Amino acid sequence: MIERSFILKDEMGLHARPAAMLMVRMLHVSSSVEIICGDRRADGKDVMSIMAMNTVAGDEVTFRIDGPDEDAAMKEVESVLAADA
Repeated sequence: MIERSFILKDEMGLHARPAAMLMVRMLHVSSSVEIICGDRRADGKDVMSIMAMNTVAGDEVTFRIDGPDEDAAMKEVESVLAADA
């Protein structure tokens, strides 16, 4: 299992576009993906779950990824968040 925290840069947080991009990329990995922001949690493979977190710029979100391709999955997360900065 690996975990990494990020500070969201986009003023709208994990809104529809980055949430959809994350979901699409995470559907291609076999690892489980959990997104944590304070006491809120989301399934990284469920766009509605991600958007329901209601994140905003400045929020710290932690991605907890567990499985055989966790390193590749984390690289995908990093790519999506960097593109949305």
